[in-house]
Amino acid sequence: MNKLNDPRDTEQSTYKQAHLLWLGILLFMMHLGSRRQLRPERLADQFDRNLAKLCKQFDLEFVADPDTLAYYAERVPLQDIERLLAEITVRLIRMKALDAFRLYGYFTVAIDGTQITTFDEEPWPGCPHRKLSDGSVQYFAYVLDAKLLTPCGMALTLATEMLTNEGYEQFEKQDCELKAFPRLVNKLRKLFPRTPLCLLLDGLYANQNVIRLIERNSWKHIITFKEGSMPERFAEALALAPLQKTNRLNVRKKKLRQSFKWVHQLPVAEFTPNVLFCQEKVPEKEATHFVWLTNFHLCPNNVENIANKGGRLRWKIENEGFNVQKNDGYEMKHPYSEHQNGFQVFYILLLIAHYITQLILHGSLIQSLVKTFISAKNFARRLAESLRNHPVPELLPMPGQIRLRPP
Repeated sequence: MNKLNDPRDTEQSTYKQAHLLWLGILLFMMHLGSRRQLRPERLADQFDRNLAKLCKQFDLEFVADPDTLAYYAERVPLQDIERLLAEITVRLIRMKALDAFRLYGYFTVAIDGTQITTFDEEPWPGCPHRKLSDGSVQYFAYVLDAKLLTPCGMALTLATEMLTNEGYEQFEKQDCELKAFPRLVNKLRKLFPRTPLCLLLDGLYANQNVIRLIERNSWKHIITFKEGSMPERFAEALALAPLQKTNRLNVRKKKLRQSFKWVHQLPVAEFTPNVLFCQEKVPEKEATHFVWLTNFHLCPNNVENIANKGGRLRWKIENEGFNVQKNDGYEMKHPYSEHQNGFQVFYILLLIAHYITQLILHGSLIQSLVKTFISAKNFARRLAESLRNHPVPELLPMPGQIRLRPP
C-alpha cells in the first residue's frame, strides 16, 4: 500500500497510505455504513493500536479523521487502487489457492452491471442521469464489474469500470454496458495478462462483437442465448438440434432431473460457437429452460459441468455479489463521496473489504467459529467489537497454509 503513487506532499503528511487505506477497508468490513459513523468508532484506544499493527505505523497519537481519508481518496491515482484490488487475486492464483474453482483450466468470471447510488444534484460533470415521471432529473452512478465466481458461494471482484452517458442526453443501459465492456476487458487483460478466463455473460452480450473480443484474448465464454439477442441464429439452433440426435444427455438426481442437448458449430460471423440447451425439472414445479452459447467443445462428459459450474453460476454475481454489497451491511447505496475519483476509490475499498471478508468466512482459519457467527453481519459486528476492545497478541503465531472451502 505504501508503494502506491502518493498524491500528497509526503513531508507534510502525517499518515502513511497504508494507514488511510486500511481505515477505509475497515469502514466497510465493520459495516459502519458512513464516514460519519467511522469518526466515533476510531476513538477507542485499542482500535488505534490494532490499526497501527495492520499498517505498521506506530508513531501516531490519533487515528486519521474520515475527512482526511476522503481528501486522500479524491487525489490518489485510481489505477493504483485498481491494481491493489487485482493484486489480491494475482497472489491467490500464484499460491494456487483458487485452482479448485477452475472450470477445465479456466477461472469463471461473470461480468454484469448494477446501479450503485443516486444523487439529487449532479455530483460531477458527465454523471449519468435520467428524467423521472414527475419531470425531475435523477443522477446516479452505475458500474460494470468482473467477479470471479466459485461454486461455494464467493464472488471475488477482479476489476470494475464506471459507466458514463457516453455523450447521450439520456442513459441507455444497453448502449452504455456494451460500450464499457471493451474497456473492462482491456483492463482485465492488463491486470491478468496470462490468466485463462471464462466469461459468464447474460443475453445482452450475445453478439459477434463481444465474441470477437473474447476470442481475440483466447478466453472462453458461456453466454446466455435468447431469441431476442440473435433471432436468426437462435432459430437456426432450434432447427439444428433435432438433426444432431446423438448430442443428448439425461441426468437424474434425488430431486432434480436435467435433460441436455447441444448443437455444434452454429455460424456467427467468422466464428462457430456451440449451443447448449438444458431443461431442468424439480417435483411439483414447471420445467425451467436454459440456453447458452459457448466456445467450449461439448460432449457427454462435460455438458453437465459447463451448465452447472459455468452457465448457472452466473447468478452468483447478483446474489453473492451485488445483493450482499447493497443490503448486507456494506451500504453500497450510500454516497461516501461526491467527488468522481473519491467515489470510485471508496467503491474499490468496499470491494476489497468484501473480498477479504469472503476469504475469512470461506477459509479454514476460523471454520470452528463460523457456526457462532451465523451470518456475515454478525461477523462484522464482532470484528468491530474485537478491533475496538481486544489487542492483537504481540507474539501471535502465524497459521500454516490457509485453505478455502472446496467447491
